[in-house]
Amino acid sequence: MANILVPVQRGHDVAWLANYLQKIHLREHIRVHLLSVQPRYTNLVNLFFSKKDLTMFRDEDAAKSLAPIQRALDAANVPYNLHIRTGDKVTEIVKFAKDYYCPQIVLGPTSNGGILDVLFGTLNGRIESQLRQSEKHCEVL
Repeated sequence: MANILVPVQRGHDVAWLANYLQKIHLREHIRVHLLSVQPRYTNLVNLFFSKKDLTMFRDEDAAKSLAPIQRALDAANVPYNLHIRTGDKVTEIVKFAKDYYCPQIVLGPTSNGGILDVLFGTLNGRIESQLRQSEKHCEVL
């Protein structure tokens, strides 16, 4: 059974992702891991809110980002596991892929990131670069 990692991000083509995962699921038994990576709060924010409140905020934000793909996978009858991590998006995605032995990371088509992609590179490119540095073989789609 293959582990497939699907990091949730804004601009995802949810219909494409659900269709792609459903096709694989019909061919073979897969384990889909939906991952929401939330940024760390700054020290200033930490001063004004309790750890319990910050965890609640993080979980609410993660639930909002996960909801569209969850609905699509439920409709396509594709089982999945939910995961929430806090930290740098690329670092956490690569770490998760290594920890869960995911041979494939599926990002799918996204809306154009514009100038940020030009300045910092696409998420796909940054993940592939960090995977090469860590010597972990993983296909990024």
